[in-house]
Amino acid sequence: MDEKTVYIPGKPAVSVGLLTRYLPPIPQGIASTWLSDNLPRGGLVLDPFGAQPALAVEVARANNKILVSANNPIARFLIELSANPPKGEDLSAALAELASTRIGNERLEIHLQQLYMTTCVQCGQSVMAHAFIWERNSTSPFAKIYECDYCGDSGEHPVTQSDINLASSFSASSLHKMRVVERIARGGDPNRVHVEGALSVYLPRALYALVTLINRIESLLALQRNSQPNLVIRQRSLIALVLSALDKGNNLWTYPSGRARPKQLSVSPRFRENNIWLALEEAADLLGGMGSPVPFTIYPQFPEGNHGVTLYEGPFRELIQDISSSTEHRNLSFDAVITAFPRHNQAYWTLSALWAGWMWGHESIESFKSVFQRQRYDWAWYSSALNHVFNTLGDHLPSGIPIFGLIGEAEPHYLSASLVPAASTGFTLKGMAIRAESSIAQIRWEQDNNDDVRASGKTKNLEKLIVSNGIMLLKQRGEPAPYLILYSNALRTIVDNFALAVGDQINPGDEYSHIHSLIDETLSFRNGFIRYGGSEKSPETSKFWHQDLLKPLSSLSDRVESMVYNYLMDNPGCSHFEIDQHICNKFPGLMTPASDLIYTCIESYSEEDLLTKLTLRTQDKPTIRDPEILTMRSDLVALGNQLGFSALNEEPIIWNDTNQNIRLVFFVIASAAIGEIVFNGKYPADKSIIVLPGARANLTLYKQRHNPYLREEIERGWRFLKFRHLRHLMESPALSPNNLNSLLGIDPLTESPAQLRLL
Repeated sequence: MDEKTVYIPGKPAVSVGLLTRYLPPIPQGIASTWLSDNLPRGGLVLDPFGAQPALAVEVARANNKILVSANNPIARFLIELSANPPKGEDLSAALAELASTRIGNERLEIHLQQLYMTTCVQCGQSVMAHAFIWERNSTSPFAKIYECDYCGDSGEHPVTQSDINLASSFSASSLHKMRVVERIARGGDPNRVHVEGALSVYLPRALYALVTLINRIESLLALQRNSQPNLVIRQRSLIALVLSALDKGNNLWTYPSGRARPKQLSVSPRFRENNIWLALEEAADLLGGMGSPVPFTIYPQFPEGNHGVTLYEGPFRELIQDISSSTEHRNLSFDAVITAFPRHNQAYWTLSALWAGWMWGHESIESFKSVFQRQRYDWAWYSSALNHVFNTLGDHLPSGIPIFGLIGEAEPHYLSASLVPAASTGFTLKGMAIRAESSIAQIRWEQDNNDDVRASGKTKNLEKLIVSNGIMLLKQRGEPAPYLILYSNALRTIVDNFALAVGDQINPGDEYSHIHSLIDETLSFRNGFIRYGGSEKSPETSKFWHQDLLKPLSSLSDRVESMVYNYLMDNPGCSHFEIDQHICNKFPGLMTPASDLIYTCIESYSEEDLLTKLTLRTQDKPTIRDPEILTMRSDLVALGNQLGFSALNEEPIIWNDTNQNIRLVFFVIASAAIGEIVFNGKYPADKSIIVLPGARANLTLYKQRHNPYLREEIERGWRFLKFRHLRHLMESPALSPNNLNSLLGIDPLTESPAQLRLL
């Protein structure tokens, strides 16, 4: 495998779009950057999963055509919506038209708002609640959230009896629920019981509001069918609004955070019951900023020109069958495969079937309704499912076609369940880069039709090889590594040494389980690995070192700091992204440093305005900092002599008492590269002091927090002295040998915001 695979940082995705909490969290710009390096002239790209709509649009905007298959009807709508996003005025017009429809003699807007009216506890005026707060299995809410337009009161307050009575006025066994069930699963359909179970994540009030809303939309579209010239745009806008309301209206909004990424259809212990009408208004504001459109077609049609999105409405295996049997597209060839791997998500898949059937009827989910019956997914099932996809890919793709896979929320199980089926079906792992703290993995494969190379069976001494490669990686990093990185290195070792069964030799789910257990057991204390944090049963939050390694003299963090400093000095006016990409280029693959380490280094060395172009801080320019270091050294010598010690301007500076016993040892540095000093210390830790600029405080604390091996050494007694505090000590008339230790500790290292950094 190529060890120089560079991690592409991308830019944090702005959560503009529908259902983003269920979709793979893939930063923007990764796909387009990879494509510019691998398909600079554009080409035809394949996405077999269609799990991240923004990815398809990004590929198209990078001057490529992309064919996406999606069996999930909600995923298909999201892809179409991303390719043809509604304008703000279209959403506003659709919402206004919907608001004006009637429920009896009342406007729909007023009718839905009345469902959430409450009383301000301060002024007694009637106001509309933004949300009510419930506890799971309770029969009434216990709190409400509102903003009063009359007195300005806002926030969370206890509910009143009238709030409880209003919530209780909606029946849990209403006809509305039965009509929704009938719409999704007709009589005799074995999925009816599962549909009813899925609907249990909606409170009766929300269910009533959503049924009323969808009924009004259907009536509105029926009236406009022959008279509305922009019916498709209006229909797409209305569906987008109601789909947002369908998600905001369920009980999967954890309180108080409300930001959970639900994966199981289980109600949180405390949750928000959101106001359905306000959810529509918020969606109209949010979705108007989704961006510009790209050409979009439904397979077998392809966009004219050189870019666009083509959607296949069905599973990937059927797409390949259609291509193979098509006279027109039989010779269709792809230039690359790029995809975001979908994490198995019972909540999203079940709700997708529920929402699609609810909005479009049971016919719309015929090929997808089996998700109702599966209540639990595991990684063995996932590995088997991916095995079928890779087998299908292998049958269609010629050798040499690159496959670029993105895994958001990467974790050990997720990686094994993705890499094992790819390797088992004959794909060669060409590169893997992971940023552990953001849990994003970027993996490159190629189809390899050379069966003689692949079919080698189990490698002897595989456990020993995993251990030796793990030690080598830790030695290169020079600091403990997150478990995800060490695990990925072990997985890479297995794949690189063809230590997987191939073809029909073994069930892919069993192979995944075997590999995962092997790695988990190998990366243990039995083989010399030292675990910091986490627990034996949940090592994902741990960091690991190895007992056979000598104390490191150069850590990854220290090298990153040095490169950030040099880049700022050589490239004034650069950006965060440019520095991040430069550092990733220098530390590829599993050496990719954390983005917050890079940003902490930038904060430590750059001018205060971090939102614009970056320049090296004036105080850190060599012409200023180098003389300052000499001054600090001279001051330490003078201060030591002043206190009655013998002190010489050497490296390090040592204060000896009258008996020539070491009292204190000072190491003066301009950086936060403390590892070499600490691990190579020849003097007692409780007598050793590192003297550094106050601007290095945040970075020094960051390194201690994220390097438990370093922190252990420092906690043996090492101390820190800021340049500023040394100046204060020089000016203090009260300083004496007796109070020296207490006064040295008055200004310890503490984290501070950028604008309060000290020299």
